Amino acid sequence: QGGSAEGAPPPPPPPDPLPSGWESRDVGSVGPAGSATEQSGVYTVRGAGADVWGTADAFHFAYRSLTGDGTITARVSDVDGSQSWTKMGVMIRASTAANSAHAFMLVSTAKGLAFQRRTAGGGTSTHTGGALATAPRWVRLTRAGNGITAYESVNGSTWTLVGSDTIALPATVLIGLAAHSHTTTSLATGTSDNVSVTP
Repeated sequence: QGGSAEGAPPPPPPPDPLPSGWESRDVGSVGPAGSATEQSGVYTVRGAGADVWGTADAFHFAYRSLTGDGTITARVSDVDGSQSWTKMGVMIRASTAANSAHAFMLVSTAKGLAFQRRTAGGGTSTHTGGALATAPRWVRLTRAGNGITAYESVNGSTWTLVGSDTIALPATVLIGLAAHSHTTTSLATGTSDNVSVTP
């Protein structure tokens, strides 16, 4: 007998958009296209890309703009990827150029927490290791002028300094959540909640 569409399940609802003022995009040569959504305070960022490291990055970035000083805080609740250096965390970035100056306080799947940054556009990355731990973990970046300070926390109330550096940033920066799979052949998924940007 002929086929019928009767009984077929309805299509899934579209994902919730990001909050007003936020947007997302792939940065660099990532492979599969990434995405970012927010629902009930939970941000889900799916990204591919070889790394956020070296002289150019490849990842998915969900962000808003920040002019002047400020802080971003998030609890990285899960990092789901096949590579040890799959990363999810908070980022402050000069631009969406692949070689942009930036700061990244991250949680990886198997290499612990780290404060990684490129202090000037086109420069090379540097690394300061944090706790050898996995998600869930709280992470924070604070900007005061060109000074960036990175913190980690188990509970969101007691914070441990990971590192600080001077980074060449414009007055208005991009601030948000970054994730990548550490490979150009598949996506990884990072989830975060308790996300706040102040002021």
